[in-house]
Amino acid sequence: MRNTIKITWYFYRSILLWCMTINMVCIYFLLRGEVNVVGSYVLKIMSYGLIIGFQYYNYNANKTFFYFRNAGYNIDRLYLYALTCDALAYGILLSLLKLVKYWVSIF
Repeated sequence: MRNTIKITWYFYRSILLWCMTINMVCIYFLLRGEVNVVGSYVLKIMSYGLIIGFQYYNYNANKTFFYFRNAGYNIDRLYLYALTCDALAYGILLSLLKLVKYWVSIF
């Protein structure tokens, strides 16, 4: 299990910048009131598809993922693990944002 977490983190680092950019864009639109929470998750899911497509299109998948395949991990599963962790982190970030926004409105 420990190796799976480490390998997933190494895999996630390759898409971290894109995921964080999409997180900030979704939070920006959420704060402006243009989308609701469900709409922001729909945008996140659409962005996951774009990230996977962009990475597959621009990089040779066999050479890029050689390390992970050599370690015996399925690339689809690594995408699932990494993007699930990103969605959970986004949910926690949204919860904290709503909590802070609530506490600011009280005081």
